[in-house]
Amino acid sequence: NVPSSKVVVVGGAVVDLVARPADGSQLILGTSNPGIVVESDGGVGRNVAEVLGRLGAKPVLFTAVGDDSLGHAIARRLVEECGVVGTEATVNFVADASTATYLAVMNSIGDLHTAIADMSVSSSIPIPSPETLKDAEIVVMDANAPIKTLAETAHLAFYSGAKVFFEPTSVPKAAELGRNKDFLSYLSYAFPNVDELLAMADGWPDSKEDVREAEQDEMRTIKIAAEELLLKMQPSGAHLVITMGKDGVLLASKASGNEIAYRHFPAVDGIEMKNSTGAGDSLCGAFVHALLEGKGEAEAVRIGMDAAIKSLSCGDRAISPKIGI
Repeated sequence: NVPSSKVVVVGGAVVDLVARPADGSQLILGTSNPGIVVESDGGVGRNVAEVLGRLGAKPVLFTAVGDDSLGHAIARRLVEECGVVGTEATVNFVADASTATYLAVMNSIGDLHTAIADMSVSSSIPIPSPETLKDAEIVVMDANAPIKTLAETAHLAFYSGAKVFFEPTSVPKAAELGRNKDFLSYLSYAFPNVDELLAMADGWPDSKEDVREAEQDEMRTIKIAAEELLLKMQPSGAHLVITMGKDGVLLASKASGNEIAYRHFPAVDGIEMKNSTGAGDSLCGAFVHALLEGKGEAEAVRIGMDAAIKSLSCGDRAISPKIGI
């Protein structure tokens, strides 16, 4: 039996391998670099569920892992360390499959240089039943599951009365889902970065030059893309929490009359950035929890940014264990 919860998360659970150059050295391409490699639990959906669990929300996570030691260890730690409930009923342990693995190489200042994701087991992420969703106020999805799974989950969640939240996860998935009008119409909240926003608004990935220009024109292109996307989202009202790295966060909100309001939250200076892989997920999870606590969107963004700062400063795992303390 799946326990009742106000918040249901559907998404990937992954083993993160994060490599970075040794302190004081630069990343040199085409050769072996001395450095540090850290293994930890990750995956967007799993990360968001961990944040919610650490904050006391008792989330339910629907995910898929291999029927192997890594997969069983991830599920066990979610319950024992992270406050996630009901994993014995919501985690699909897939026989003859490997637990998903994400290999990230960071540069000397902690930004992502490149990454490879082996996520094939995510095609087996289960769809929550209507019975599971009947008590949910919020359903959070990442883009790791197949498009059909995402579309059906969004449909079921919306007609169960839950607000649907979406973390795009990658530019190709963002572009593909940006072409799915039904899926977009169910969304009340989405958490894209700039290139994911442009992809969702256009329905195709933009070039690196387009993204760079969008980041340098005082947010004009970002606001145009945000308006295009918001008009396709839930007609009764929708919000975009757009993460912009060193430029902070832009909250774009649409009321039922289609008027768009923007609020910019500058990044905090002086943060010692050790690992950026879980910062956006930390923001998302803390934002969701703040809404469950009755906070407004602007306050939820500030609370989310505080959680993101904690994870940015945590070098050995995606989500800081200090969240919720």
